Parts: sequence; structure tokens; C-alpha cells
Amino acid sequence: MSFNEWRPCKLGDLCESISVTHNFQKDSLIFLNTGDIERGKILHRDYSDIKSMPGQAKKTIKQNDILFSEIRPANGRYAYVDFDADDYVVSTKLMVIRSKQAVLPKFLYLFLTSNQTTDWLQHLAESRSGTFPQITFSQVAGIDINLPSKPEQEKIVSFLYALDGKIELNRQTNQTLEAIAQAIYKEWFVNFNFPGATGEMQDSDLGLIPRGWRIISLGEITDLTWGDTNTTKKSYVPVGYPAFSASGQDGFLPHHDFDRDGIVISAIGAYAGKTWFAIGKWSCIKNTIRFWSIHPEISNEYLYMATSGAGFWPLRGSAQPFISQTDARGLKVLFPSGDIAKKFGEVTNSIFRQIAENDIQSNYLSQVRDGLLPRLMTGEIEL
Repeated sequence: MSFNEWRPCKLGDLCESISVTHNFQKDSLIFLNTGDIERGKILHRDYSDIKSMPGQAKKTIKQNDILFSEIRPANGRYAYVDFDADDYVVSTKLMVIRSKQAVLPKFLYLFLTSNQTTDWLQHLAESRSGTFPQITFSQVAGIDINLPSKPEQEKIVSFLYALDGKIELNRQTNQTLEAIAQAIYKEWFVNFNFPGATGEMQDSDLGLIPRGWRIISLGEITDLTWGDTNTTKKSYVPVGYPAFSASGQDGFLPHHDFDRDGIVISAIGAYAGKTWFAIGKWSCIKNTIRFWSIHPEISNEYLYMATSGAGFWPLRGSAQPFISQTDARGLKVLFPSGDIAKKFGEVTNSIFRQIAENDIQSNYLSQVRDGLLPRLMTGEIEL
């Protein structure tokens, strides 16, 4: 289909905003707030008693609706409702956008969540007065769009969702692989059913541990320091070496700082305390801490599992949580006797390498998708 055949219109011609609904048919419903959605992902909370939230206005939603935060639209608080949502209600801070007949819901979702659209909405939000940058549906409705025929919409949606499907498959595969590694770690270092275990135990600051094991600070057995404090995401390039920020492996640099396995910690912000296993040639930028083993009997795979549990890293600050480098070095971990921690690395190395490779591939695919999306949605390139 030629671009000349695409029909110019306004988004308001293609969708509507669902207003507040009070007439709930059920007492127990799942309530979603802006914090429950992020870049297409929805946190499915437990049921909430609607009667326990008097005076709170809410909106009902249904399958194929688009949820989009009215506050800070560039923050990625959006999602597509791809399930039966009869048991759900959402906050009034979430815009509920419902497509009309002329446009496929998924095509509309892809257009609304493209970087080009969210950046423009963020600009509109910041142009308004107020504490929080906020948008209205009238601003969304005023955006110009060139609409292709439904068959062309279907081709674009199928292509882009195929990329998303591979990214999602990688995510699910990584969940399975990490669960396998966690199961081995728990059996060896929590249940203490490791190769050669004798069953003899001793007291320690961390409770009963196998005889001959000891407690040691992380700083004694690792090379631990900040990531490159002079480099930010502004230095990212489309193709290069994997780079970690405080959000994880989310970009690439034209150079690498390390050529080895290691662990990266998000040191500040919303993901503070989350860790990632890095392989091969890589870098980590501002707001990260990186470390690796400097002891021949301790593998990086063991250190990753020992430090990746929820709540392991002590966080300072309230409005903006962060990790102190001194605190990180002083944290205590188990130092197994013999070469048990080394053997764990030998057993699980292939697992962690596959996880890291899947993450790198997914990041490349995300960049390809984000680069193609606006060009496909505007007819600049055809499938």
C-alpha cells in the first residue's frame, strides 16, 4: 500500500477516553494504580475490597483497552489490556483509551507508546503549570496521525509483535534458567546439601553453618568500586558493547571497560539493590557499582547468587534510595570451605552466560523495534 493512500486524521477520531465509573457489579475487584504498570507490563495484584476504599473514584476497563498514565508520560507507565478485565478497576490517574472501529487496538497502542509520541506528550505535559507534568485526553486527541488500511495495520502489528514475542520469550527463558540456578544454590548453600557434605555444623553470626565454613566481608574477596561516573546514557550508540546503567543492561557503548565476568549493582534510584551478571566485554556507567571475585575458591556465579536476594543490599535515603560503597564492601557473606563455591560456578556458568546473552539479544531487538516503529507507523518504510 502506498503512503499516499494513508488517511490523515486526529487521534481523537480513532479513540475515546473512558470516564470514571462508580456502578461496580462486584465488591472485590483488582485495583491498578500508575505504579502497577510499566512499559506494557501489568502487576496483577490480589483482590481488593472496593468498599474499603470509599470516596476513591475508579474506572472500569475491558480487554483491548490502553492504559496510559496522565502524569509524566515519558516514564513508560502504559500497558495494553490483553486479558479479560472484568475483575479490574484502575486509578483516575490512568487514562483509559478505547479504540474505535477504524483502527486496530494494537496499532493504536503501538502508535501511542512509540518514543516519538511519548516524547511529544511529555513536552506538552511540561508546558502546563503545576507540580507534576500531566497530560489530558484532549491533548492526546489532538495528535495528527496518518492511518493506513486495516490490512496494512495488521501487517505492521504482526511484524512488531513478532519482535516483542522474541523479547518476551527471552525473558521467560531467563526466568526458568535463573530458577534452576537458584534451586542449585539453595540446595548447596541454604540446605547445605552440597557435594561432600558431612552434616557437621557450627554456630556463626548467620546461624548454623557447615563446619569449616566462615563469614567474611564482601570487600575482602572482591574488587568492588563504582561504575564509570563520567559516562551516562547520552553516550549510548545503536551498536556496540553491552553497557549497564542503574536500570540494567539497557544500551551499548563504542568501547568496553572490562573483558571478564562480573556483577553489576544498581546503586541509586528505583532499581537500587538489583543485580545483573555481566559476561565478556562490557561497561557499567554512572549510578552503578561493579564487583568480581579476587579469590581463587570463590566464583562470580556464587557471589551473584549470594548477593542477589531481596533486601540484601542496605539502602540509604528515602526520596532517592542509594547504596553506599562502604556499606557494600562491609556486607557479610558465607565463605565455604574447599572449592564448593568454585564448583558452583563450574556447574552454573553456562546458565548465567545464556541469561546474559539473552539479555543482550533482547536489548538489540528492542532497539531495532524502537527504531523501526516510528518509520513503520508513519509509512516511511513499507513491509
